Amino acid sequence: MSLNFNTKGYLYETITLTYEEFVHHFGTDPRRMEQINNAVPFFRIFHSCGCKTVYVDGSFVSKKKRPEDIDLCFDLTGVDAENIERQFPQFYDIQAIGRIRRDLQCHIFYFTENDNRLFNLLSEDRDGNLKGFVRLNLNDIYDQK
Repeated sequence: MSLNFNTKGYLYETITLTYEEFVHHFGTDPRRMEQINNAVPFFRIFHSCGCKTVYVDGSFVSKKKRPEDIDLCFDLTGVDAENIERQFPQFYDIQAIGRIRRDLQCHIFYFTENDNRLFNLLSEDRDGNLKGFVRLNLNDIYDQK
């Protein structure tokens, strides 16, 4: 599968990839693979809480050679917040989330069907140009890991 990027190096539109395709296209060096491997436990946690989809965003899914982190935006529509709190209490602790971003290079965002302002904000670059995400089905990833 060929990926289409805009003139700024971002995906032209949101695409759905399998985990293997995602790794093939974006796990192109040891640092990127480390960032992907750091993200997989969060895929598992959110999947176990009922989350079905994660969108990978930002420079990680661009033509940038060395992205600083991997941006993960989980669709928490229909997910029980109490279940997340039990399985991943750091999610509600801004300092813990900051440590995850610093130590694991994973930037964790979320949205719901009723509040998708952040998702919409992330769909534009700094200059207001639209950019795409990579959509991953967590059921597929969890079954493979």
